[in-house]
Amino acid sequence: MLTIACLRRVTSVLRALLAAAVIVALAGAACTAAARGERGSPRPTPHAKPRRSPHPRATRAPTAAVASPSPRATAAAAGGERLEGFGSSTRGGEDGREVWVTAATTEALRAALLDVNKTGYAILRFDVHEPIMVHRPLPYVTAPYVTIDGHGATIDGSELRNEVALIDVRAHDVIVRDLRLRNGYDNLRAQSEDAHDVVFSHISSTGSMDDGLSVAGGAHDVTAQYLFLAGNTRSVFCKDGGTNLSLHHTWIQKGWIRSPLVSGPTAHADLRNVVVEDWGEWGSRFENGATGNVVDSLFVLSEYANAHGGKPDALRAISGAAVYTSGNAFRGAAHPPEFTSAPRPFPAPPVATDPVERMADRVRARAGCLPRDAVDLRYVGRTTDWRVGVETPLRLDAD
Repeated sequence: MLTIACLRRVTSVLRALLAAAVIVALAGAACTAAARGERGSPRPTPHAKPRRSPHPRATRAPTAAVASPSPRATAAAAGGERLEGFGSSTRGGEDGREVWVTAATTEALRAALLDVNKTGYAILRFDVHEPIMVHRPLPYVTAPYVTIDGHGATIDGSELRNEVALIDVRAHDVIVRDLRLRNGYDNLRAQSEDAHDVVFSHISSTGSMDDGLSVAGGAHDVTAQYLFLAGNTRSVFCKDGGTNLSLHHTWIQKGWIRSPLVSGPTAHADLRNVVVEDWGEWGSRFENGATGNVVDSLFVLSEYANAHGGKPDALRAISGAAVYTSGNAFRGAAHPPEFTSAPRPFPAPPVATDPVERMADRVRARAGCLPRDAVDLRYVGRTTDWRVGVETPLRLDAD
């Protein structure tokens, strides 16, 4: 039989084992809580999207073009076309809150833009039935992850006396679509190093005193697709640090110069399925060390434009520029380029491209804000009686 002394020893050992088990259990629970952040450890905060560097081109030698589809290509609302080109990785304001413009006034539009800029992650929508006549400068778009969905709205700068743009994007991941921009100083800009992963789609930009579209100030990775540009002093401008511009399925007509201009040693542009029709001083030009591609595009200088001062230089590469060309057509009085094409395409994201014979009618039918309003139709229908070679060649309004 166990003695009382032995029983006491057994009891003491059992108590020690039970205490050790409790300590182990508590230690395990503490470790689990720490791993789950239950001890008050701060949660990691989301980081802002890092700024992507513009496409590096340390050497002047062109390399083969990329051929795989963009993983983030999405559908543009206006025509169902995919977003393609340098800006196609944009998120825009998908799944963001909605801000509405329901009055056709400068004040309503300014208030909506300021509201969007407070947070980003927003979709600016329009429900207006008259042109918005802008009489003082509008706020820049400074917040990222924004979509401006015009739903066919018109912003008119005829009453504006400032040298500003109607829509000026200075943030990343921005989409502007289905909008008419008319008679501004500049109609549309992507400007500043913060402006990247930007898409402009199905926009009609007409009658600007300066640029119909400007990509400058370090803006990069920008897509301009299915645009209709007409009557602008300078149609498309990519210089002053702007680079990586995809311009495709776009109709440019009745401009003075810059259809487009790509200028500077860092400027790089990829043009595909573009129709350039009737200009004053010259059509498209790459200069001052710029690089790019011009593929399956159409250049037309009409008899009227040529007879009234339109110069036949359709596509030029000067002052150290290097351009790859393929599949382009030159009609009417438009002269083919005199420079030698680069031997291979410069790097650019893929864009679905058709031969000129198939693409020209499609681009003319689908470019711009659709359906076209009376003013855009007047630009299209005007084949004579516009001021060829003058800085403001054609400036139409709703009268």
